[in-house]
Amino acid sequence: MTKEKKPRAAKAPMRARVRGMFGRRFFAGGYAALAALLVIAVAVAANALVSSLPQTMTQLDLTGEGLFTLGDQTRRVAASLDQDVTLYLLAAKGGEDAALERLLARYASLSDHITAENVDPTEQPTFLDAFDLDLSTLYANSVLVKCGTRTRLVGYDEIFVTSYGVDYNTGGYTSSTSFEGESALTNAIHYVSSASVPTVYQLTGHGEMELSEALTAQMERDNLQCETLSLLSLEEMPEDAAAVIVNAPASDLSEDEAKLLADYVQGGGGLVVTTQPMAAGEMENLRAVLRAMGVDAGDGLIVEDDQSMRLARYPFYLLPEIASHEITDPLIDGGYYALLPLAQPIVETGEGGATVTPLLTTSESAYAKAAGLQMTTTEREDGDASGPFTVGAASELGEGKLLYLASADALTDNVNAAVSGANGDLFLNALGWMCGQEETIAIRARSLDAQRLTVTLAQNRLWSFVLVGLIPAACVALGAAVTIRRRRR
Repeated sequence: MTKEKKPRAAKAPMRARVRGMFGRRFFAGGYAALAALLVIAVAVAANALVSSLPQTMTQLDLTGEGLFTLGDQTRRVAASLDQDVTLYLLAAKGGEDAALERLLARYASLSDHITAENVDPTEQPTFLDAFDLDLSTLYANSVLVKCGTRTRLVGYDEIFVTSYGVDYNTGGYTSSTSFEGESALTNAIHYVSSASVPTVYQLTGHGEMELSEALTAQMERDNLQCETLSLLSLEEMPEDAAAVIVNAPASDLSEDEAKLLADYVQGGGGLVVTTQPMAAGEMENLRAVLRAMGVDAGDGLIVEDDQSMRLARYPFYLLPEIASHEITDPLIDGGYYALLPLAQPIVETGEGGATVTPLLTTSESAYAKAAGLQMTTTEREDGDASGPFTVGAASELGEGKLLYLASADALTDNVNAAVSGANGDLFLNALGWMCGQEETIAIRARSLDAQRLTVTLAQNRLWSFVLVGLIPAACVALGAAVTIRRRRR
């Protein structure tokens, strides 16, 4: 009797289950898990690498005004530092302004000599005791800039500046906010790391127009100490005078005053002059100062006939072409206009050997009314000189420097606001050029409000035609064409 063998086929299901466990699906799942782990590892490594990079490389400035993009002047100031500067953001923990933190981080990325720290005065109540600060007026998110023993507090209200005015059309109040963070912080860094501050004098005693508070405040933020100066009792100019401003005097200087100013600028000083419309033979002593630097006021009052180079409906409000120069290049790069109301021609005299650079020039269509303010018509007449005319010029003689603007209202707040502060920038840039403060040139405020658009008469007519005439006509024509096509179907 033979013994029956057990069938070996019973092991087949077990082998099938084993092959099922470690078959294609198992290995495909393993590959997927391994790939997921690799992706996670790469992501973690990339995140760690990116987080170690400076914010300038990882965060793009997408603001319309480029609020967090630091300019060339700031970079030069940072590169020139040979002392450590610390920027303290004074705010309660959790209440730090994210925009300011980002801005300070960008400063710190420019130089190993700049560090940014957050300080909570409530947690460190003794921190501010070492500084001479008025704590009753201290705003949260102010920045304390320190270098050695010198400090400057940049208030939050100096970074985000709100100005108020009156709308004369409606009788209501208006407000505008500008971001002056870069200007304030860079100037503070330059101040605390500098040994001295230049002094700029504004001449008085001849009915001069006083500079606005906004402009003098900006001068102080640009590390320029502003003082008044009367030459009547002086035998020589102050030794610390880095520049002198003669802003639209109503009466002439005396011969002695004119000689002092002429000797000062020819000896290496800086001089800014604006003038009211002058007839031939007027202001001869002031003209003598200008002629010492190779320029003089011409005859007549300029009327601009080129509609693209004047304000709409105001032929005396000139929008001259801006020529390249150290003090005007920032305006050209920013696409700004300069505005000069009621301007006279500036002529080059060729005296004294000074080098004269025309900065602001009218079109060839401009003409100068010989009667000046006594004119009876703005139309061109016989005897009216033809353009182009220079209405703003810079002059150099050795170390002496002059900026001459042949418009009394060039530095007033209303005119300056009409061109988004460009006139003030030109003036401040000139002072920086004269006082050796090149680092402050062009670091100006950036508006957080809707930007004012300066429109010439020609542009006004062009866009009126396009928006009121051309586009509606095109829409009507397109609608008619579609209607006719549908009916033909």
